[in-house]
Amino acid sequence: MDGYTEILFQVEQYVATITLNRPEAYNALSDVMRDDLRRAIEYINHHPEEIRIVVVTGAGKAFCAGGDIKLMKKRIEDGTTYQQRLDTYKKDVADMVLRFRSIRQPMIAALNGATYGAGCSIAMLCDIRVASEKAKFGLPFGRRGLIPDWGATYFLPRVVGTAKAIELASTGASFDAETARQIGLVDRITPADTLIEQVRQLCDEMLLSSPGSLVMSKQAIYDSMAMELEKALEAEGIAQSLCFTSQDHREGVDCFLEKRPPVFTGR
Repeated sequence: MDGYTEILFQVEQYVATITLNRPEAYNALSDVMRDDLRRAIEYINHHPEEIRIVVVTGAGKAFCAGGDIKLMKKRIEDGTTYQQRLDTYKKDVADMVLRFRSIRQPMIAALNGATYGAGCSIAMLCDIRVASEKAKFGLPFGRRGLIPDWGATYFLPRVVGTAKAIELASTGASFDAETARQIGLVDRITPADTLIEQVRQLCDEMLLSSPGSLVMSKQAIYDSMAMELEKALEAEGIAQSLCFTSQDHREGVDCFLEKRPPVFTGR
């Protein structure tokens, strides 16, 4: 789709793909990129009938190298105060994290290369992470006198455990895709030249499920993490009953009995 400056955004066969597109800067985050991301997420949230899965990846050799160090230097030289930085954090970080998490469809991070700092954080905002065998990772915030952000202090311990999260945040060390898989940061590793192809195959497998089940399964799983079992079962029952009374449930049963692929409509 046109109208974006530092991302590429396209929707094809129910899959929306966001490509961070500052390859000359290893897709480091900028104000322009954030504005592009806001508009892409708004489109996704307003067109659920077109989009059932969202893929986030990067152009060139990197997924995302994190924050733009030149922009950090400028803010220091401009004498940015504590309150100014806090206001910027609310607008450019907290707001963006909440926007990513507002996406109801399953999200896949296709990690094609360097995934550092806030790039790691963005990967964790996605539900599934598939990495190229050549991808490299790290959270070197402490080496810049900062702490992990873009929600990393929340998501990192939930993904890799508290001890490993503190280790990664404290050392800032780089690690490879296999290490990322072993600690749970990455779910799958693929050859570099087949990453997008294999992510698309994963999308095709997921599209065999109805749009409603994709959205409600994701919501129920995340909601259950903050609930006691009784409340989780109550929420699960509500979601399941909504699915049961849908046209897509009837189609799911019919296609199985008739031995054919499903044709889901989202109703």
